[in-house]
Amino acid sequence: MTYILFAVYLVLFCWLITRIKFIQQAGLPKYWIIGLFLLKVAAGVVYGYYYSRIQNYTSSSDSWKFFFDAEKDTRLLYHDPLRYFLGIFDNPYDRDYRHLFSSVNSYWNDLKHTYMVKIVSLFNVLSGSRYYVNVIFYSFITFFGPIAFIRVMNDVFPGKKQLITCATFLFPSFLFWSSGIHKDGLIFMYLSLIVYIMYFGLKNKQLGVKNIALILLLLFAIFPVRNHVVLACVPGLAAWWLAERFFQRKWIAFLLVTIIGSAAFFGGKYIHPKLNLPISITLRNKDFISLGGNSFLPQRKLEPTFTSFMQNAPQALNHALVRPYITEFLSPLYVISALEILLIWILVSIWFFKYNDNPYKHSVVQFLFLVSMVLLLLTGYIVPQLGAIVRYRAIFFPFILVPIIATIDWKQKILK
Repeated sequence: MTYILFAVYLVLFCWLITRIKFIQQAGLPKYWIIGLFLLKVAAGVVYGYYYSRIQNYTSSSDSWKFFFDAEKDTRLLYHDPLRYFLGIFDNPYDRDYRHLFSSVNSYWNDLKHTYMVKIVSLFNVLSGSRYYVNVIFYSFITFFGPIAFIRVMNDVFPGKKQLITCATFLFPSFLFWSSGIHKDGLIFMYLSLIVYIMYFGLKNKQLGVKNIALILLLLFAIFPVRNHVVLACVPGLAAWWLAERFFQRKWIAFLLVTIIGSAAFFGGKYIHPKLNLPISITLRNKDFISLGGNSFLPQRKLEPTFTSFMQNAPQALNHALVRPYITEFLSPLYVISALEILLIWILVSIWFFKYNDNPYKHSVVQFLFLVSMVLLLLTGYIVPQLGAIVRYRAIFFPFILVPIIATIDWKQKILK
């Protein structure tokens, strides 16, 4: 029955994605759209199968844990719908909703798991609680993320549709980590839709109440999953708006907002102790260190001071943008990741010498670069496990690299 249901839904959604106007307006042929969707589904299936092979996967793999916990939630939905929907507010910590950025004994930290369980439990209603059928639903929902991003990039860099599409979908780590039933694909989708609404709203001078409300709704959807992404996005969006409205040299707006944001990050503690964000970062780092793991990366001790953060910045960027080295053979996934990182730096080097346009003259590219680098830097500060870093950073590769790939002079200079 699982195979039949999988085949039926796969055919249904392959037909459906070619009928949706938002996807059609990407300007891709139907066979491209279906092929990319099938590729995303296949990556999601491989993701699930890979993690089903590890020891104690029902509890040690987040994706499968979402699924097994969602089975209980689906039964609750059938028998007590009110309790099912109110369950998202359940708090085992004496109704204490503090510790917003803590990773232990925090309702907000647990909410990430609850959020995903609720989504999978709704998938279960249609799939009969079948993990690999759920992959199709998840792939369909998150497919809108790459399509939204491609539509923006096609408008910024016209005439390079196929190159942009391939560069968006085909980075191995992005395809793998954003296709598995986990938080990453959703985060990329939300961010891409925010970029889409903001870009065309500013371009068409239609950034009205409706569009702002949609952006706020998407930020609200991100917040329970990764609240630090929202903290990076809000100043970035403000800089983008300021750049388009008041600055001839758009980079000045982003520089000013970066300086002000950095001052607020380190100076918030002087306004109120609960605004001591460096403490939150260091505490989360300690929580990750306590987890250990086979891919643990030794790191300099991080203190909640400006000096310590500056001293740790090169190491954080190294962990987030350079590791794993090609010599770090921990598993086949790490080898693929190391080769991908090597390819990325080769592409960046080629672009540096052979670009035919400056992608950073566009405020949307500056926004993508700023937000991506802030979040990658935070990842490097907080996470000392290489396996987690490889997953967390994957969704930012298209944001940083697609503008670079789109402005390399492939025909005239590279081929010569």
